[in-house]
Amino acid sequence: MRKLSFVFGLFGLFFFSACTPDVSIIWTEGEADTATGKAVHTLTVVNAPEGTDWKVWLSSNHISGAKAEGSEGEIALHHGCWYAVTPYEREGSDLVVRYIDRPLQRHSWAPEGFVLEHEGKVRELEAEYVFLPSERVPDFEYNQLETNVWDMIPSLKRVEPSEGVTLVETMPQVTFVDSSKPGWYRITLDGECKVEAADQDGAFYAQVTLDNLIRNAGSNELPNLVIEDWPDLAYRGLMLDISRNFTTKDNILKLIDLLAHYKVSIFHLHFGDDEGWRLEIGKFPELTSYGARHAFPMKNSDGEYVESECLMPSYNGRIDPADAYSSANGYLTGDDYIEILKYAWERRIKVIPEFDTPGHSRAAIKAMEAYTKRTGDDSYLLSDPEDKSEYMSVQYYKDNALNVALPSTYRFIETVFDALIAYHKEAGVPLPAIHIGGDEVPGGAWVGSPACQKVMEERGWSDIELLKSYYIENVLDIAQARGVKLSGWQELVMDLEDHVYERLKKNMYSVNFWYTGPGQEEYPYAYANDGVPSVLSNMTNTYMDFAYTPDKTERGLSWGGFVDERRSFSLLPYDVYRSVRWDDRGRMRDIAHLPDGKTELKAKENIVGVQAQLWTETVRNFDHVTYYIFPKVCGVFERGWNASPEWEGTIQADDPAFMLALDRYYSTVVSNEMPYYDQMQINYRKRK
Repeated sequence: MRKLSFVFGLFGLFFFSACTPDVSIIWTEGEADTATGKAVHTLTVVNAPEGTDWKVWLSSNHISGAKAEGSEGEIALHHGCWYAVTPYEREGSDLVVRYIDRPLQRHSWAPEGFVLEHEGKVRELEAEYVFLPSERVPDFEYNQLETNVWDMIPSLKRVEPSEGVTLVETMPQVTFVDSSKPGWYRITLDGECKVEAADQDGAFYAQVTLDNLIRNAGSNELPNLVIEDWPDLAYRGLMLDISRNFTTKDNILKLIDLLAHYKVSIFHLHFGDDEGWRLEIGKFPELTSYGARHAFPMKNSDGEYVESECLMPSYNGRIDPADAYSSANGYLTGDDYIEILKYAWERRIKVIPEFDTPGHSRAAIKAMEAYTKRTGDDSYLLSDPEDKSEYMSVQYYKDNALNVALPSTYRFIETVFDALIAYHKEAGVPLPAIHIGGDEVPGGAWVGSPACQKVMEERGWSDIELLKSYYIENVLDIAQARGVKLSGWQELVMDLEDHVYERLKKNMYSVNFWYTGPGQEEYPYAYANDGVPSVLSNMTNTYMDFAYTPDKTERGLSWGGFVDERRSFSLLPYDVYRSVRWDDRGRMRDIAHLPDGKTELKAKENIVGVQAQLWTETVRNFDHVTYYIFPKVCGVFERGWNASPEWEGTIQADDPAFMLALDRYYSTVVSNEMPYYDQMQINYRKRK
C-alpha cells in the first residue's frame, strides 16, 4: 500500500555535545490486522549508536510495549507518558523497533519528543512520520440560512424589529431598573439608543450586544428594534487546563476577550495537576521553580533516574527547562494572576482557581519534596517517605496522590488557600470558590501508608475509602474558617460518610458533572435533586479537547467520543439523556426512550450552569487552544444562555424544529462568528 510521509517537530536543540551527529527517528504507522484489531508500528533509529549502552526516550499517551517479531529493541513505560526504547544487539547502522499496539486513531497520538541518551549526554532528535493514507471525514451537512444583524451567539431572547434606523456612536448611559432576572437588559433603537439593565452584568451584556450589532451590520447605523435579553443559567463557564501544557498570561487575556464576547460568567483556571504547577505561591518557590519546568532527569549512584531540579518530561517530551517557548515550561506570577483577575472582572467574568487534589497532585508532591530538601522543613510535605502504597493512576503515575493523613498536607492547603484569597483581595474581585478537584484518585493509594493506617485505627475504620471523607472534612475546616466555598469534579461528592456529605453540600459553590457515560448519566440529576449545585460539564457535549470528527488528521482525544458544533449545540441542561442526537459515526440515534426508567430532574434550580472543558494533553501552543475551542464552544455558550430552546422535548433526533434551529445557529457561526475570529486573528477550525 502506498504511504504518505509527513515530517513533524524538527528539533535542533542539543544538550552538552552532540552524541552522534546524524541520529534521527522515523516512526511508521502500521496497518490494523482485521483478526486481532491490533497494528504493528515501527520506530526506526537512523544511524543508531553502536552497542546497547544507550536509550531513546519518547513521550506518548499510551504504548502497549508488546514486541513484534523482528524487533531489535523494546519500548517500556518509565512513568506517566514517558517511555524508553532499549536496543538489542543488531547488525547495520539503523535500529528497528517493531511493537504491537492499537491502530493509530489520530496523527497527533503518534509518539513525539524523541531524546537520545548516550555516554552521559542527551540530545533531542528530528522525527519523520510515515502515516498510512486516510480518508477525509466530511463535516456534517447543514442549510445556510440568511442571517440578520441581530443573529449572534448566544442568541437573543426577544427581538422586535421596526422601520427606520438609528446611528449608534457611543454606549448610552444605562438606566438601572428592577427585574427578577439577573443579567437582564433591554436595548431600544427608535432614532435614539436607550439601554436599561437590571444590574452591572446586564449593562455589560447590553454593551456586548451593541458591539455585535455594529459588527454584524458593518456600520454604526443599525435598524430600529427592541431587544430584551437575559441569561437562563448564572454559571456559563470555560475551564482551561494550563497545568499539562502552559498558556501565557497574554494568551489568557486574549482568551478572556473572546469569552466576554460570548457573555461568559466563569473562567475556571486549572493550574495544578500531575504535569505542572503553574501559579506562584510566595512561600513555596519550588512549586514553580521546580513544578513548572521539565527536564531530563539525573541519574543517582544506583543508576536510578531522579527528578532533582525539575519534573521529568511530559506530554510534548521537551527537556530544556530554560526553553520559554515550550508549553512544558512556564507559570503565572502573582502579578500575572492579579492582572488576569482584574481583566476578567472588568468583563463580568469571575475566576475560579483549581489545584487538583488529592489525586492528580504529582507536581505539587514532587515540588514540596524539593522544598523540604532545600529548607530542611518537612512541615509541608505532601508525601510520606514510609508510604509503600502501590498504585497506577489513569495517566500511569505511581506517586500522584496526596497523603491525606499527614498534618503537613493541610498546612500546605491552608497556605495555598490563603495565597489565593490574598490575590483576589488585592485584585478587588470576587472569589466565588476554590476548586479542589477530587477526581480520579487511583485505587491503592494510601493502603501502604503507616500514617493512613494510624488514622484508620484511631477511628475504627477498615475501609480505606473512608479516608476520602477524612480528607474532605479537613479541607472543609480550612475553607469554612476562611469563608470560602468549594467546587469540585463529580467524584468529590460521591462515596462520602453521610455527615460529611451533608456538610459539604452546604459549602459547595458548584460540582462539575463530567462523566455522563453509561451507568453514570443519572448523576447530575440525582445529585441536583439532592441539593447539590450542579454544572453540566458532559464529556459528550462540552469536552473541547475531543476531536471534531474521526478524521485522523484532526487533533484531539476521543476516549469519550467526538464533539463538534452540532454536539455542543445539542446539549440540553434539563433533558440530558437526549443531549446526544448523533453517534460518533454521525448516525441519528433513537432518543425517544432514552430517559425511560432514569432519574427525573425535579430540582431544576440546582442545575446552575454549563461549562466547556479544555484539557491540554494534546495542546502544544495557543493556536491549538483556540482551534479546539472555536467554534465548537459556541453551542455550550448558546445553551448556557438559552437553556430551554423551542425544540426541547422533541423525541426524534432529526425533528424539523431542531434541524431548523441547528441550521440557524450554524449559519450564524459561519456568517458572523468566523469573520469575527479572523478579525481577532486567532486560529480556529474552518469547515472541511
